[in-house]
Amino acid sequence: MFVPLHDGSTALIRPIAPEDAAALRRFHWTLSEDTIRNRFMSAKPNLTSGDTRYLCRVDGVDHVAVVAVDPQRPEAILGVARWVRYPDAPHRAEAAFVVTDRMQGTGVGSALAIALADLALERGITELTGSMLADNLGSENLFRRMAGGDVAVKRMGITNDVTAVLPQRPGRLAAMAARRRMRPGVRTETHRRRHAWRHAVAA
Repeated sequence: MFVPLHDGSTALIRPIAPEDAAALRRFHWTLSEDTIRNRFMSAKPNLTSGDTRYLCRVDGVDHVAVVAVDPQRPEAILGVARWVRYPDAPHRAEAAFVVTDRMQGTGVGSALAIALADLALERGITELTGSMLADNLGSENLFRRMAGGDVAVKRMGITNDVTAVLPQRPGRLAAMAARRRMRPGVRTETHRRRHAWRHAVAA
């Protein structure tokens, strides 16, 4: 599905495929150390062949993943989101997100989160959980988007465990795309400040 972004561009949200392995490795190389740390909760400068095999070869039932790509450059991944169902609790799944730094604040993460929620409901999942570093407010907010409001947060020192109970409203990604077409947004102030700081450092 094509989803408008807050900077005036558009992202294509689609299921990940085995053929995305090389693109996923290139995407990982674009991520800053902080973004990698927020996604994996540790340093991970490269994805191994085993990593990409696991991340791209999903079954679409118990392991679901979607990517956001640039429609003008479909080989360029902008973000990835996935969930994996708990074997002992089939109504629950663990979710994770990552968006390339230059696109953070443009609405890519929200689109991926809502796409995950839609796919979860279609497959009988009613709760999505995640473990994240305590200062990773971006991911916590994505769980709030999936829940349509408050989430349960268990604070455990340097990490938080978050649970989002999904609203029984299918088709939320299509509704989001329609709203954005009617009311184009802008990049968040956080993204503007980050982009300005990096530009100043690069100069």
